[in-house]
Amino acid sequence: MQRLALELQEWTFQIDQNDRGEQLEWFRPGYDRSGWMAVEVPKPWDFYQEAFWGYEGMGWYAASFKLDQSARDTWERIIFNSVSGHARVWLNGTYLGEHFGTYLPFEFNVTPFLAAEGNNELIIKVDNCHREDWLPGGRVVEWIQYGGILQPVVVETTSRAYIAAVHIRTAVSEAGPATVRAEVEIINAADQALEGEIGLQCSTDEGVIEKLLRISCPSGAGSANQATSFSFEFEIAKPLLWDLDTPHLYNLQVTLIERGDIRDHADERFGIRTISRDGSTILLNGTPLIIKGVNRYDEYAGYGPSVPHHLIREDLIKIKQMGANLVRVHYPQHPIHLDIMDEIGLLYMSEIPLNWWLSEWDDRPYIPEVIDKAEVALEEMIGRDGNHPCIIAWSMCNESGTNKEVGIAAMRRLIRRTRELDSTRLVTFATTGSGGHLAFEEADLVCVNLYYGVFFHRKIAYEIEEFDEIVRIPTEEHLRATAAEYPDKAVVMSEFGTPAILGLKGKDRFSETYQAAYLASVWQAIVNTGIQGGVIWSWADYYHRRDFYDSEGGLKWSAPYGPFGVVTIDRKEKEGYHTISRLFRNGQERKGRN
Repeated sequence: MQRLALELQEWTFQIDQNDRGEQLEWFRPGYDRSGWMAVEVPKPWDFYQEAFWGYEGMGWYAASFKLDQSARDTWERIIFNSVSGHARVWLNGTYLGEHFGTYLPFEFNVTPFLAAEGNNELIIKVDNCHREDWLPGGRVVEWIQYGGILQPVVVETTSRAYIAAVHIRTAVSEAGPATVRAEVEIINAADQALEGEIGLQCSTDEGVIEKLLRISCPSGAGSANQATSFSFEFEIAKPLLWDLDTPHLYNLQVTLIERGDIRDHADERFGIRTISRDGSTILLNGTPLIIKGVNRYDEYAGYGPSVPHHLIREDLIKIKQMGANLVRVHYPQHPIHLDIMDEIGLLYMSEIPLNWWLSEWDDRPYIPEVIDKAEVALEEMIGRDGNHPCIIAWSMCNESGTNKEVGIAAMRRLIRRTRELDSTRLVTFATTGSGGHLAFEEADLVCVNLYYGVFFHRKIAYEIEEFDEIVRIPTEEHLRATAAEYPDKAVVMSEFGTPAILGLKGKDRFSETYQAAYLASVWQAIVNTGIQGGVIWSWADYYHRRDFYDSEGGLKWSAPYGPFGVVTIDRKEKEGYHTISRLFRNGQERKGRN
C-alpha cells in the first residue's frame, strides 16, 4: 500500500507556568479547552505573543484528527520531528510516553488507541526548562531555548509490516569499485509472521542494479517495538564520487513485498565518498582537505528554528558562495539542511547537544544521567542522519570538562559507541584549548576553540592595532603547541570570532571593521601554522538564552542578542562576510604544518 501522511495543522495552546495541567487532567477526553489559544504549528511559542518571548516552562498543545478506519489492516504512528526539551504525549486520554531532547524525532504507535469513529484528541505537554540532568548538561546554557513544537507532527499510515529504516554505508577500494552496504529494518506489527521479499534497485551509469532477498519476519503481536534487520551488499564498478564540486547522488529504492503485493516502499539517497585521516592530514576522496567552515545555529529572524525550507536553501547556498566548505553545529538540525548540503556539495560536522558540561566555570557534581542522555542522542543522530554524504564528522561535545577524569571517561565511551555505529566518518570533540584532554588519543580530529583578544580570561584587544600582539601571535603559539602535543592528529580551530554590530565602523571593538580585521588576523595564524583549517564563530547572529549572563566581563556583549555573525540574524552582510569570502577563496592555505 502507499504510505499516507497527515500533517496536523490545527492546534490550540495553553500555558502552564505552575505545572498544574497533569493534576487537573488537561489530557482527559472531553476536557474543556475552549479557552485555549489557536496557534500555528510548527512554530516556537516565543512568537505567539510578545509575552512568551524567552518563556521557559510548561505549555500544552491540543489537536484533533480523523482517520478513515474502514481499512483495518493498517498501522498508524504519530511522528514528532522536533519538540523542545521534554515532551509527554496522550491520545484519547491514554498516555503514550515521553521523550527527552529537542533536536531529534520520536514516534509512538497509536493504532490500538485510535477512536473507532469520530475525532481523535492528541495532547502534548512540553517543558523547555533547563534541568541539571538534561542536555545540554551545563549550568549555563548558551543558546536560546525556544519552546514548543518546532517541526511538523505527522500521523503516518502504513501496512502493518513496513520499512522502518534503511541504513547505507559505502566504501571505495583503490582499484576503483565501490561497495554499498544497506541494512533494511522491517517492523511487523501484524498478528502473523511475514513471509515475503525485500527488493532493492539502484540506477548507475552502468545500468540498474537489482537485488531480491526472501525474508521471514516474526509477528510483532501488535506491539511494533522490535525491528528485524536484513543486510544487502552490492558493487558499483565505476562509481561517481560525491565531492565538493561534483556532489553526485545515487538513489536506492527499497520495496517490501508480500504474496506479490507491495506492502511498503522507501527511497533513500546516498553518496559515495571517502573521508579519512593520514596522520595530521584530512583526506576527502584521498585529496588533502583544508576546513574553511562556519558555525551555524538553526535560527532565522521571525522564525527561530522553524525556518521555511526555501530560506534554509538560500542560506546554505550563500554559505557555499562565500567560499566555505563546512558547517559545524552544536546540535542536529532538521534533515532538510542535510538534503540541501548533499545536493550543493557542502560538508557538515554534527554534534551531540552536550555543551559546557562540567566546564571550568561549572562546579556542580557529576550527574551520570547527562552522559546517558548524550549516548541516546548520539544513537538517534547517527540513526537518522547516517546516510548523508555531507556529514564527515561526528562531534561528542563542545567546551566541556573533557580534561576531568569523568569527562575523559565519558568521551572515550561516546567515541567508542560512535565507531560501533559508524566507522566511516571522523570523530572528535571540541575544547577551549586547555590541556589534559586524554580522550583525543581515540579521536581523529583535535578541535580547539580559541578567542584571543575577546574573552575576559585573556587580555582584550580594544583596537585593531593590537591584533598582532594580542590575537595573531598568541593564537599561532597556541596552535603550534597543540599540533606538537598531537603530532599524529589533524588539528582544526573549530571556533574563532568576535562580535560586530551592523552599521558600526572604525577601529574600535564591536565595529564591522574590527570584526573583519580580527577574522583576517586569526585566519593568518591558521595559515601560518599549517593546521587543517578553521571554523568561524559564527555564520549569523543569534539569540542567547535569557539567563546567559555577563560574568566579570565574560560575555563581551551585554545583551541577549549574540552579534558574532558575519551576517545578521536576517542575513544582512557585514564587512566580515566579504573579508572571509576573500580569505577562503584565495587558496593561500598550506597543506601541512609549519
